[in-house]
Amino acid sequence: MSAMNDSSIGPGDASALRERSRGTMGRVRALRRPLLAAGCVLLLGGCGLSRGGAPVIATMAIEVPSVEALILPDPGGPRVVGVIETRYANALEQKVFVGTDAVTPGQNAFHVIFFGPVESRTGKENIQNDTFLAQDALAEEMESAMPGVDMRPSNYFVENRYGPFGYALGRGTGRDLCIYAWQRIQSHDRVNVVSGDRGVLSVRLRLCEAGATEASLLRVMYRYTINGYFLPRSWQPYGRPLPEPVGIGRIGGPNVYPGQVYGAPDPSLAPAQPVSQPRAPSRAAAPVQEVVPDVPAAPLEGYPTVPAPQ
Repeated sequence: MSAMNDSSIGPGDASALRERSRGTMGRVRALRRPLLAAGCVLLLGGCGLSRGGAPVIATMAIEVPSVEALILPDPGGPRVVGVIETRYANALEQKVFVGTDAVTPGQNAFHVIFFGPVESRTGKENIQNDTFLAQDALAEEMESAMPGVDMRPSNYFVENRYGPFGYALGRGTGRDLCIYAWQRIQSHDRVNVVSGDRGVLSVRLRLCEAGATEASLLRVMYRYTINGYFLPRSWQPYGRPLPEPVGIGRIGGPNVYPGQVYGAPDPSLAPAQPVSQPRAPSRAAAPVQEVVPDVPAAPLEGYPTVPAPQ
């Protein structure tokens, strides 16, 4: 019977059976592929969960090399020991930490914010606020930076090459003298007349130093350097540079003495000090203790100052 059945199948029927078998096997393979892929995914996921992994740091602050600091102290001043950078949607913030010999708790650092076109690394909702040197905001900043230190704002008008700034002084722990200074750098004389000068720099300095003087702490604010910028031409927080003083470097110009601030009075024309007459010797008096004036006493000598209005 089997021989009869085999002999009854023709060549065409055998080819049809082979084609039908190939189609059935192809459909089985097609169904097997997604099942194998799903199994691999589950296997890999299970392995990942069992091994664990490095956590993702939930912060926008990153540490950058010291050479990328946006603000630098004067050479010979406090050394840079670290830089923490934070990018906002509208600003780039850096805290440039400096090393000192102070024992007062807290971090000595420059805190600078560049308001301008930042490369997107965060959402548009992450905005850095501009305090515009509001007194209440400055008081909160100082209290946070100098907890427990009696800070006394100075009544003197002082300025460096970036413009005017304010500061306060206070006695820290031990022999430490501390300064908290603030400055806002923004264009007042436009360079880009059509589009206007965009961009603002906000600078803060928190610095304590053992055995320091008011002059030595102020010198850090007078001599720091801005070490960064944004590429668009409209970002111009400095304004138009000042012209050279009239007569300088020309015949008939005023005398300029070593170490003299240009435009200051001629030191040789200062009125002579009266010569005190010798006094007769008197009985030895009890030694008088030297009274240390309250800080701040006066700004750094050799720089222009104007007493603030009462």
